[in-house]
Amino acid sequence: MFRSLLMIACLTFPACRAVAAVIPPPESPARAEVWVDGARNEAGDGTRARPFTSLAEALARAVKGGAPLRVHLAPGRYAGPIVLPAGLELVGAGEGSVLRGEGAGPVVRAPEGAFLRGLDIQGGGWGLEGSGPVLLEAVRFRGQGTGAVRVEAGHLTVVGGVFEAGGAGSVGVMLGAGSRAEVREGAFVGAFRRGVEARDSEVELESARFQGPLTALYQVRGRVLLRHAKVEGGNEVGLFVQRGTLRLEDVTVTGHEYGLQGLEATLEGRDFTSVRAVRAGVALIGSRGELEDTVVLGSGSFGALSLVGSDIVLRGVRVDGADAYGITATRGRLLLQRAVITRLTSREKDSGDGLHLRDAEVEAEGLVVRDVVGAGVLAAQGSRVVLRDTSLELCREAGVWAETLARVTAEGLQVLGSGGPALVALEDGELRVDALVARDNAAGLVMADCQGATGVKLGRVTGQGLEQGAAPAAACVGRLSP
Repeated sequence: MFRSLLMIACLTFPACRAVAAVIPPPESPARAEVWVDGARNEAGDGTRARPFTSLAEALARAVKGGAPLRVHLAPGRYAGPIVLPAGLELVGAGEGSVLRGEGAGPVVRAPEGAFLRGLDIQGGGWGLEGSGPVLLEAVRFRGQGTGAVRVEAGHLTVVGGVFEAGGAGSVGVMLGAGSRAEVREGAFVGAFRRGVEARDSEVELESARFQGPLTALYQVRGRVLLRHAKVEGGNEVGLFVQRGTLRLEDVTVTGHEYGLQGLEATLEGRDFTSVRAVRAGVALIGSRGELEDTVVLGSGSFGALSLVGSDIVLRGVRVDGADAYGITATRGRLLLQRAVITRLTSREKDSGDGLHLRDAEVEAEGLVVRDVVGAGVLAAQGSRVVLRDTSLELCREAGVWAETLARVTAEGLQVLGSGGPALVALEDGELRVDALVARDNAAGLVMADCQGATGVKLGRVTGQGLEQGAAPAAACVGRLSP
């Protein structure tokens, strides 16, 4: 009877349940601490006053079990290889506490996870190989022949790490399938083949600096977030992703063959900048995604942004000083908003277009192209293009050029100071333009071959009129139907 009344009372008064809820969970056992000083000559017991003289003594104590162990390493050199038991914390005094390995094996192995802080890991094949939870704080890796850190099916956390390249072809951080990683304020220095290599992994890189790796990020599948990062000094692809999802926030790549290259990838992000890429700032093949506020300065022979067979949204693009092209799209679809493309050159003397489109579906709004050696917009090979609120100034060849079955529809188009005509239609190309402002174009308003399906339809033209140039024939040039 008493038990029944007690149960009714607890169901009636929430305070009974609240008391149970605030009962603290059992505390984990306190962490034991031992000290190691390899410079001492006399044996010790692991206390601060009488430290062990070798790391092996401390690790032997950890293996015996008991409370989790924290090992403090005094400045000195400690020889590897070192195998860390589960749950061990290894705390050094900074770069003076050196773990040194020889040969092709790893300096440190952490098969069940570990915590390392304030250490300098030198030599060996790998600096650290681990699984499970691995936490590194202010740890420096240098001189490894294969790579600094390798984690398979584990969870890596790095805060303030420094990775210096050793042997040719080495990797800074390699993450295997099923791994997770967070790297904050990491520095990757020297000619790593790859700064971070992630395969089927989930990775967050924040405030990272890559100075010298041939490729800063090499991603295959998985998901990577790269935030507040600077990449420079390499000569291959800066950031590479294949069949994975890459999100970028405030990332700058200086130099490199390509700033960003994606193959069948998904791209997300904002504030990506490429400076002086040898070939292209951004090159995407069979990819999809959305990028906002993208800047490409001084890119090379493949133009600023090259899109092949991709479905991409670009919002807020600035291109300046690129060679060959501003934006090229071959097959696929492109939605372009608020793009400014200026000062394009052409070393090969046969390009220099602001937009160069082939067999593509493109919709552009708020496009500005200024001072380019080709056409402002060139559409070819059956492209379908819609332009809204577009300004094309000082384009040497023409403002808008449609050829080979391409169809361009424009509303709110301004063409000023072209070295050729404002509009060109050739080889079955079609142009439909409404609300056109055309002034100071050297070859007049329209050039059309009037062969096959070639045609130009105009409405609401201000400035230059048809009487100021429609060569070589105007038979296919007419007015838009009201």
